[in-house]
Amino acid sequence: MENFKIIRKAVVCILSLHLLGGCASATRHTEPKGSEKAESGTTKKTNNNGSEVYGPFSGSENLPKTKEPVLKSDQITLVFGSGLAHGYTYVGVLRALSELKITVHSIYATEVGALAAALYFTQPNPNRIDWALLRFNEKNLRKPDGKLGFALRSPESDLDEKLHEVFGALRVENFSERLHILVEDAKTSEIFEAKKGDLWRAVRGSLAGANGFAPTLFEGRSIKAAPRKIAEEYRLAHQAEQYPIVVVTAGAEPTELFRKLLEGQNATLISVPLPGLDDLDVKKRNQAAFGGKNAVHQAANEILGLVGRKME
Repeated sequence: MENFKIIRKAVVCILSLHLLGGCASATRHTEPKGSEKAESGTTKKTNNNGSEVYGPFSGSENLPKTKEPVLKSDQITLVFGSGLAHGYTYVGVLRALSELKITVHSIYATEVGALAAALYFTQPNPNRIDWALLRFNEKNLRKPDGKLGFALRSPESDLDEKLHEVFGALRVENFSERLHILVEDAKTSEIFEAKKGDLWRAVRGSLAGANGFAPTLFEGRSIKAAPRKIAEEYRLAHQAEQYPIVVVTAGAEPTELFRKLLEGQNATLISVPLPGLDDLDVKKRNQAAFGGKNAVHQAANEILGLVGRKME
């Protein structure tokens, strides 16, 4: 009997130790591994500006692809920065690429870059693109410096009319795999890609930026140009596209962090400084277009190398 009591006590002890160990182990595993601690007694909040729309961006992060890259490509993807007068740089870029007989598969753009991209995918040839561009100038891409005086319509109304003339009933969804226009919801500040709706309205919304134009209605939402950075545009294209990427910036120089990000990637960066050219000075748009065209020809060997070609 005495032996039975001793054995029972030993069993109880062993079970108690096992349960306590299990509880301690469970407590350790419930702590988030690598969890972030609050800085200076405050917690970080995620908002809708900059890179946080698509997650935090850093030059050292591994950018995953959603599609397998094409090993031998005959096409490229373009990523354009923002800009009004500066945006005509991208018009020159598209002209030069056409001269080099390089096919553009898709374009990520905003402001005048989005206008140029939409024309590229909807007009049958470069001459028709140039003809369409004649409708857009300092009279309808920005507000006048002084008072309106006597005018039949405002610059914004004139822009609406010209865009509707050029794009008519074309829909964004007809070009959804190739044309990527990011806009901002003027009420909620949500940044999203215009994927379904009238093409002319999507372009019009992307042109409501530094020129101070009012937002426009697009599929029940009031939209304007998205305040995107070129690094986030590149990240989005890198994740979604199969083709080599050519990134073009106009006006401001890209950061060293961004330059390093492109190192070792199947991508090329073209930077067009445009010194002394104010982004609102649309009268000097031809200067920007020439800068873009010239920059592409200077980088022709590098760009052709992306599609397995050399200068002839």
